[in-house]
Amino acid sequence: MNRDARYALATRKAGQLAVPPRDRWIEGIASRPLFAALGITGDNVGEGYARYRVSPLRAGAAEDGTVSTLAITTAADQALVAAISTLIVDGKEAMNGTAEMSITYVARATGAVVVDSSVLHKGERVSVMTVEARDEAGAIVATGRGTYSIRPLRQDAL
Repeated sequence: MNRDARYALATRKAGQLAVPPRDRWIEGIASRPLFAALGITGDNVGEGYARYRVSPLRAGAAEDGTVSTLAITTAADQALVAAISTLIVDGKEAMNGTAEMSITYVARATGAVVVDSSVLHKGERVSVMTVEARDEAGAIVATGRGTYSIRPLRQDAL
């Protein structure tokens, strides 16, 4: 059994929230080919929160250094999912999929972009998260919202 499987098993047995160790989480993000191609890296994860960075130096950027909206939108979607995943109680709930996501771009992104997501509300079946993308100077590039479906697990099925 590898390190991640042991961690998941220990978390499940303890009934803790599923906040992964930061270093393992960052390594997992770095190993995804799509993220590597778009210049997306994990920066931080905590209870109800996730942060990603989008580099202007990869396929996710135009020649003038503008970061593509594809890379920012991909990082935003993943940040929404990562933020809510930290609040799922293992053995009682399961991730069920993104129900909706919208993002509004208000400025061109030049240089690196930081994408933050936080959980606003976690209900029994649906959660609402916000997402915000800022450039290196801290100016807002995009803002958005997402909803995520949660499936309660039947206790008699466990």
